[in-house]
Amino acid sequence: MISVIVLSSILCGCSVVLNLIVILTVSKKRSKDLRHLILMSLALCEGMSITVWYLNYVYSYFHKHEPLTKKLCGISGFIELYLTITAVSHLVWLCIYRFISISHPLKIHYFFVDTKRRVLYFILPCWIYGLFWSSAPLFGWIKLGEENSSYYRCTVIYYPDEFLKRSYLFVFIVFFYFMPLSAISFFTLKVHLELRSMLKQCKKVSGNNALITKDTYKLARQDFINACLIVASFAVVWSPYALCVFALSLGYKKLKGFLFFCALFSKLSTIFDPIIYCLVYKNFRETLRRDIKTIFKVAAVAPQ
Repeated sequence: MISVIVLSSILCGCSVVLNLIVILTVSKKRSKDLRHLILMSLALCEGMSITVWYLNYVYSYFHKHEPLTKKLCGISGFIELYLTITAVSHLVWLCIYRFISISHPLKIHYFFVDTKRRVLYFILPCWIYGLFWSSAPLFGWIKLGEENSSYYRCTVIYYPDEFLKRSYLFVFIVFFYFMPLSAISFFTLKVHLELRSMLKQCKKVSGNNALITKDTYKLARQDFINACLIVASFAVVWSPYALCVFALSLGYKKLKGFLFFCALFSKLSTIFDPIIYCLVYKNFRETLRRDIKTIFKVAAVAPQ
């Protein structure tokens, strides 16, 4: 178990650092569009989610038999479920916004020029959506508890005997895994096809050697790489967990121990997302590099 704690510490540390980098770098931008606000909200969501999970895991390991541990179990399980679902909805909105900004750039600039409107129509629904599904334990639709006595993780009980509670798991898998994966894949594909169409139009109007054609080709090629990363990261990280939950909901309780490692593996999304949605972009890396140089420059000239 010590090895699991060490691995979890590394995972949590990397995730918190990457998400803090996203928040601090984006917050220093003078002009923030809707994508920047969604990225900040997503980074906040994922950073808090893995921190709550890690702190509860470590505390439960060292204080397993204390009464406070059981109380914290339900609270941390609810917070983690809420933030995880909210983070997934952010990923879907990022892909939708990316599609709209490329297909209808003038309309989206006009409609979302107001910051309050950006938050109201895009970011706030993500948090409400997460609250809706995570509040199911409050109404008895599903139960929160210790997942396995060997791993000290508090979450939804994925192997209930009642049909009502099992129905939540089936609905949960659809709305938490299949629908987000389908939406991310669909809008990512639409963006790629739109850029391909723009490239063909540039070749037809300006020729293959024109500067605008070359720039559009670079954009389409980079977009194809990013699209593959976006879809693959979500599918790879969440598929084992979704399949394990589905099997448990059908009554295959032998997978109880395996569920923890699937959940631990899914935490990699809190590391992959900051990299794929931020660090792979040149503008973000240049802003981050400039901020780091500024910090070291200020530190170098600071009075002793």
